[in-house]
Amino acid sequence: MKILISSCVYGNNVRWNGSNRAFEDIHAWAIDNNIELVPVCPENELFGTPRSPIKLEQVGDKGIVGWMAGKDVYRKLLDKAFEITSRHHDAVGFIGIAGSPSCSVSVGVKNLGSTIKAPMHQQSLFPTTEINSMRTELNRDMFLKRVRKYENRRLS
Repeated sequence: MKILISSCVYGNNVRWNGSNRAFEDIHAWAIDNNIELVPVCPENELFGTPRSPIKLEQVGDKGIVGWMAGKDVYRKLLDKAFEITSRHHDAVGFIGIAGSPSCSVSVGVKNLGSTIKAPMHQQSLFPTTEINSMRTELNRDMFLKRVRKYENRRLS
């Protein structure tokens, strides 16, 4: 069973400043449950590391933009997230990270007055979550049930 995971959570130094947000316990959980974790990072694939941070903003009729060094890169993030999920057509889940403009379940958008799902969650047809919710056994079990249910429906 293949689950995509934010590359920085996996332990790779791909955050905008070259750091990571490794959560080591996730590797043991994956091994115990016969899960292949596949690290992905739309921002690193598009812009490399290090890079300028991306800030999302609602801009009038233009909609949501993702400002990076003065340029709107939001459409590129959406397209890259779609490409990644398409490339991994056999994936059954995604584990993202809070606060990321590409991998957060709920990311803030300046001038919107609310949050949105970041591109990796928008483009995923399979169950998604964030690493923060995977810190308890109960939540890990709930996510595992969701991905197994998705996998069973996909295979039938």
